[in-house]
Amino acid sequence: MKKILVLFMTGVMLAGVLAGCGKKATEENKAANLEGTCSEILEKVYETAELDADFRESLQYYENTAIPSDDEEMESYMIGTNEVDYTDSVYSAPMMSSIAYQCVLLRLEADEDVEAAKQTLLAAADPRKWICVEAESVQVESVDDVVMVIMANEETANAMVAAFKALGE
Repeated sequence: MKKILVLFMTGVMLAGVLAGCGKKATEENKAANLEGTCSEILEKVYETAELDADFRESLQYYENTAIPSDDEEMESYMIGTNEVDYTDSVYSAPMMSSIAYQCVLLRLEADEDVEAAKQTLLAAADPRKWICVEAESVQVESVDDVVMVIMANEETANAMVAAFKALGE
């Protein structure tokens, strides 16, 4: 009887050790998926996205800048709301163009609910915010605590979202 109890206890301890190690490794890998600032992450997305040649060439005329969280008017223009708390951001859009495009990355505050933030950002997105043009597609996706909001034509938006999600795999 003692041998069975010893074997059982050994099995339980071994399972606990293996489960604990497995969880730690998964958390470390997940945290390492999106290292860097939002600007650095966006650069990786632009590098790996399957974008058409004309769009890729036009990127040299795009402005990539942090969203000023202390300027509510500008923040509302760039992301449509000031109800989402974030620690880092980047806003990418052409300086002057007749193409409706913007891509925003936000690294959310630690206590921010990612799904609620995504819903708020999607509801606040205005694909007609530009004069005379409208974005075909509005998509809001996340990888860990980083949220992407993109307004663009369907092909570009899908390519950018796919590249962004691939960074988290």
